[in-house]
This record gives sequence, structure tokens and C-alpha cells, in this order.
Amino acid sequence: MLNTNTAKAVIDHALFLGADFAELFVERHHSGNVELLSGEVDKVNSGIDFGIGIRLFFGKKVLYGYTNSLDEEKLKQVTSLLCAKDKRDQIATAGALNFMTGNNRHPASMPFSVDNHVEEKIAFLRRVDAKARAESDKISQIVGRILQREQHVEIFNSTGLHVQDTRHYTRIASSVIATSGSEQSTGYEAPGMLSGWEFNTHVDPEALGEQAAKQALVKLGAAACPSGEMPVVIGNGFGGVIFHEACGHLLETTSVAKKASVFHDKMGEMIANLWSMPLMMA
Repeated sequence: MLNTNTAKAVIDHALFLGADFAELFVERHHSGNVELLSGEVDKVNSGIDFGIGIRLFFGKKVLYGYTNSLDEEKLKQVTSLLCAKDKRDQIATAGALNFMTGNNRHPASMPFSVDNHVEEKIAFLRRVDAKARAESDKISQIVGRILQREQHVEIFNSTGLHVQDTRHYTRIASSVIATSGSEQSTGYEAPGMLSGWEFNTHVDPEALGEQAAKQALVKLGAAACPSGEMPVVIGNGFGGVIFHEACGHLLETTSVAKKASVFHDKMGEMIANLWSMPLMMA
């Protein structure tokens, strides 16, 4: 995406102005969205986002800027503006760029850049819609959505690293609303995978519509959730994500230093109990 000579010139310029380390992150992000609302095509969108991020280290200080220009002089201009905040004599030199390739862990046989498969996606969502509606006459609205993305990334840095990667994402979502009188409830299923549109062969559209509809119907007749203070037990697996969101961010130094975290004054105090269950084999 970015000319190698241009990348090398920008990195050299950053080091000449005193940066300890310089890195360019180039990204071209192609995405598309197909959406059905109550059985009718509501949205068919696609677009391309492109940008280059420039990250510079001056000791412990990190400076970051970005642009959507591939022009060498424009990139140097952004670099100069960053370096002006901490300009000093050159103390580092850039290594020769060495292109590296890694294993393609998530190859795509139907990438978005080759074909967006709009008609196939619409037909898939119609099957989701039909199955969800067949579950009950209380199903009042269904939104089906397919998002597909293709992200091309290229990284250069002053140690000589030059690497590229292409990442594919596909997500199929079904959102269902069930209504009874003045009461409403929702159901939602949205499987996704790091792959191209071939992901649709792993998802049964009828099962997807049925699952989302049943969620909405069960919740529609459910009793109100009890309120009040109660213990929280988090299991292994996805529980790690829950803990990260509930507590991990609050333990970040940026939050603690600004006293924006409830844990900022809890140094040395117990804030949770850790209990581990031994692995049990059937």
C-alpha cells in the first residue's frame, strides 16, 4: 500500500529529529453491510477507510499522528509536527527494511474485495426472517444484518520491520422483537467468524431466526428480574472477558493515576476472592 522508499524516508526523518523509535501503521479497510427490516431490504452500504498512523517514541513519551495521504512530504510534515513537541539531536538510526510474511491463519475463499454477494446475503436474511415469523404471531419486528469486512494492514518501523496482513471478518445478526399488549422483549443472535462470506455455510439461517425468536418469546413471558445487592460468580472461558470489562479497565494505570477508578485507593486491600475449580474429566 505504501511505497517502501517513502516509508524508509519518513522513518529516517523521524529519527533525524531525535525520536528513539518510529513506526508507520498503514490500513485500508473495506466494509459492507446488508440489512433487512421486517422482510424488506433497508440498507445496502459499502465503503473504504484508509489512513496512516505515525507513532514516535521519545524516551517514555509516545507521540501519535495520522493522515490519509500517501505523499512523502505530507507524511514528513506530520512527523515534523510531532517531533516539534520534543525535538532533540539524533540518537538512533533506522535499520534496513526487511519484509516478513507470517502464516495465514484465517484465509478467506470468498473475500469482500472480490465479490460482495449482495443477492446471496439478501436471500439468506429472508430465510432468517421467515423462520423467526413462523415461531409466533407475537413476533412484531425482525432485523437481519450481515456485516463483512476486509482489512489490509502494513507496518514499518525503525528496527527494520516491514510486515503485511489481511484480515477478514463476517458477522450475521438476527434481532427480533416480540410484543404482547404494551409489553415488548427482544432476542438477538449474531454469530461471527474471521473469514469471508463462506462463513454462511457454517450458519443455518432457519436455526438463527428460530433462536432469536425464542429468546424474545421466553423473555416476553418472564418474571421481572430481582434487584438488589448479590454475589457475582464468574466462570472460566468467557468469564475472563466479563472480568476484563468489569474490573480490568478499572485497574489500568491511566484510570488509577487520575483517580477515575474505584480502585485508585485500594492498594494492598482485597478487592475480590479468587477460587479455582480443578479440571474434571468425564
